[in-house]
Amino acid sequence: MEIYWVAGGGVMVAALMASFRVQVQTYRRLARLDERLAHLTAGISLLADTAEGGLRDVALEVERLASVAATAPRPKARAATQRRVSGAARRGRSVQAIAAIEKMSEGEVRLRLQLAGNGKEKAHHAAVR
Repeated sequence: MEIYWVAGGGVMVAALMASFRVQVQTYRRLARLDERLAHLTAGISLLADTAEGGLRDVALEVERLASVAATAPRPKARAATQRRVSGAARRGRSVQAIAAIEKMSEGEVRLRLQLAGNGKEKAHHAAVR
């Protein structure tokens, strides 16, 4: 009868050791899973912060562009500008004066004069005065 007790005790010790081993392995797996979850959480947090910052920057830029567009003067009609430039050149104003009055570059004034059919003579004549 004693042998049954010893055998039963041995089986019980083996079962306890196996249970302890399974518990240790489960604890290690949980620790690794916890580390991976911490890395995943940190990555998601970084991604969310980056996306939030990027969207905030985009919103600020859109706001800035909207305010610039709202305050910027409307461009003058091209035909009217062309007539004013041609008329000023016919009246003998210099290219520099026309550019200052129309708030455009001298090159654009010369181009408008050439496109208006005033020819190189009048464009050159306007540049001389």
